[in-house]
Amino acid sequence: MNDPAMDVLHVYTRVSTLAQADHGTSLDSQLELGTKRASELGFLVEHWNEGGKSSFHEDIAGRPKLHALFLAIKAGQVKHLWVYDQSRLSRNDQVASIFRYQCNKQGVTLYTKDGQFDLGSPQDRFMKQLLDAVAEFDNVTRTERTRLGKVLRVRSGSWHGGPAPFGYKLVNKRLVIEPEEAKWVRKIFKQAFAGATSPQIKKMLDSHGVGARRGGLWTLGSVQSMLKNPHYAGQYTYTDSKSKEVIAVPCPQIVDELTWKAVRLERSKLDATRQAQKNRTVANFYLLRDFMFCAHCGRPISGRIKASKNEAMYYCPNKERAWAVNGGTKEPWKRGTGCGFDRAMNIPLTDKLVWELLRTVHGKSSILKEVVKQRVLQEGGLKNFGDADQVKQAEARIKRAQKELVSVSEILGDLEARRLLKKIDELTHKTTVRRIQDEKDRLEFSITEARLQIRGGSEKRKWTNWLEAFGGELKPDDQLSNEERKLFVEGLVDRIDVSYLPETREHEMRLRFKLPIVNDGIKWVDPKSKRKGYKLVDGELEATLAVKKKDGRG
Repeated sequence: MNDPAMDVLHVYTRVSTLAQADHGTSLDSQLELGTKRASELGFLVEHWNEGGKSSFHEDIAGRPKLHALFLAIKAGQVKHLWVYDQSRLSRNDQVASIFRYQCNKQGVTLYTKDGQFDLGSPQDRFMKQLLDAVAEFDNVTRTERTRLGKVLRVRSGSWHGGPAPFGYKLVNKRLVIEPEEAKWVRKIFKQAFAGATSPQIKKMLDSHGVGARRGGLWTLGSVQSMLKNPHYAGQYTYTDSKSKEVIAVPCPQIVDELTWKAVRLERSKLDATRQAQKNRTVANFYLLRDFMFCAHCGRPISGRIKASKNEAMYYCPNKERAWAVNGGTKEPWKRGTGCGFDRAMNIPLTDKLVWELLRTVHGKSSILKEVVKQRVLQEGGLKNFGDADQVKQAEARIKRAQKELVSVSEILGDLEARRLLKKIDELTHKTTVRRIQDEKDRLEFSITEARLQIRGGSEKRKWTNWLEAFGGELKPDDQLSNEERKLFVEGLVDRIDVSYLPETREHEMRLRFKLPIVNDGIKWVDPKSKRKGYKLVDGELEATLAVKKKDGRG
């Protein structure tokens, strides 16, 4: 009996939010090419349209269609996949690696506008890895040039991008006052100066029909951000994401400086009080909170421990966030009115179940044992792992490039002075500046590459420390500190998605591991003699747990 999946070409389309009008790569063009290829193969078409999404700064779960496609591949429902080019799936190496692994495991043939790849073939798999690496390098290069262009625009007084703050509009890429909105900005600061709270200011704006910049009602966060915004006092700062250089940029003033500083001072006192309240909760230890996400709405899971009420629970803060956004509500909470995470989880029970699972997976994993074995045998111990010498070389390259940058900047200054003194003509000045600017770009990009290498070395050393602590047999629970227990979880688990099942009143926890170690193993080349060696057999990246109903109180 034929497999229906063999007669379907799954066409995945996506454009970058920054390049939606790229010639030849629009969503319609991609679908047209994919449909044409399906016709040539005699296949039906199933279209997965992501729309406009970035391919570099997100994981699979950050793109819903890609996530659904990934699950379909994993379930064996996809055997033929078409994308316009390698970068449509992802320029992120981690995402690309996960796709390569699953496509290879499920026997998926990948088609692009340039040809096809059988990921079960070592040659095609190697070529796919090379193309993925080129795509990621290309993305880093374009990101760096975009950053440099933004810095130049900011220095010239232009707006750095995105919508203008409330009270302003953009004219020729510069901030100018929007009179009607500016009137309300002054009222907001006047109310705050008189002691009004953020909910009271929100109520004033909403009751007068003043629409927020993004439409709809105001949020408390928007009001609080406005009261901290330095633009209204006539100047703001822009911090370059890479060099951390802070650039002061003047802009039209809406509120007098005395009022702005007075409001800011009062807000700073309030923030300090709130921070002190937060710090009182630091003593509570949460083993899993930082890894858990609500599968219904995507929010990070929160934790609450109150010994006085015998209360210890993990819960989704969706209702709390909605309350804060709406400025409070008189209606009590009702089950079934939130995102779907309708019952909190008992912390001791949840931690116990997950910890027992992790200990079991860790103890049985052949892959983890092999990693430790190979590092010890091949490198004479774990201490050399982390490329410390390469990190030192990268740091030396950064210092050299930074010195050259100083020199280049001085040359640019001298050139500008010579132009003003008319010691060189305009054509010579422009040509020389362009050449020097290219050299400056090269130096700054070299520094970025070196910093990326250092960050990679840091991640390796972090993994080395984990292997040294937990690569062998795990110590008994009563000999592990809370910090060690959390470090153990961090080394194994990427994230945990939690959903509530109302029909059974249980919670389902889907744990995603950093390595395919769930039920992994080894396969002997010759099972009889076992002298010809073995190969590792990957397990799964995910495991699922059911947490039975137990009240978080008591």
